[in-house]
Amino acid sequence: MKYIKLFYYLLLLLLLASCDIINPEEALPSFIQVNEFQLTTNETTQGSNSHQITDVWAFVNGEALGVFELPATIPILATGIQNITLLAGIRENGLRSTPVIYPLYDRYETSLDLVPEEIILVTPTVEYISTSVFVLIENFESNTIRFEGLNNATINQVTNPIQVLFGNGAGSIPLIEEIAEVTSIATFIDLPTSGGTPVYLELDYRTNVELEIGLTGFNVSTATPTQATIYNVILCPIDDWNKVYVNFQELLELSQLDGYKLAFRASTNDTGCGGTPTNTPEVLLDNIKLIRFQQ
Repeated sequence: MKYIKLFYYLLLLLLLASCDIINPEEALPSFIQVNEFQLTTNETTQGSNSHQITDVWAFVNGEALGVFELPATIPILATGIQNITLLAGIRENGLRSTPVIYPLYDRYETSLDLVPEEIILVTPTVEYISTSVFVLIENFESNTIRFEGLNNATINQVTNPIQVLFGNGAGSIPLIEEIAEVTSIATFIDLPTSGGTPVYLELDYRTNVELEIGLTGFNVSTATPTQATIYNVILCPIDDWNKVYVNFQELLELSQLDGYKLAFRASTNDTGCGGTPTNTPEVLLDNIKLIRFQQ
């Protein structure tokens, strides 16, 4: 009988131990809360600090935690002092289906003392990386506008506070006809057309008609000079100011031309947005930046 009891005691201990192995105690996560990013700029050389950072790409000690739409509560299965890296994410070309890390903003790095079940609020501050080259900045704060209308189109500076996003001015494209086309006055001859190098246009806009964005390319080094305009992004009407990041990399690598101008085309025609026709078309632009990497 004594040996039988001992056997049962040993069996019970084995069962309890096996339960701990099968159902080990789960670690409790720590959390960081990221509601928004802040962008710091040198307004003279880099323009305004306007941004549309929609996502945070999070890493702990170099290991990816994932991408989170802002505002985000990010769980971390680690405690104590940890190295945290946060990268600013955007929706490229205005499409929600294309979340990417914006390569022209630097990374935010910090060390945090993480405690299980506690939430630490973090507000990352980022800047443009040092190798950013601002090919064009137009904030419409002066009467000298770096864009011109084609045919009968014009682009004007407006100073009515209801039409201005930042500062004292914004750009307006009036639609006298169904279509109005505007290009940059300058032709840019140093945009990379190979090597997988992104070239971004940043633009704040408000429009009640469709607005297309693209490039007018020139080939002047051949016996038969050519010119072509391709619009690769369509912006639909929107009631409030919005920001878009347009990546021209693919368009530049496909075209392989000598020089380019920025091109905008506003139209009262509906090419897919499904907007309601308006008798008072209005297109407002601000904080236009064309940025590439230093070569």
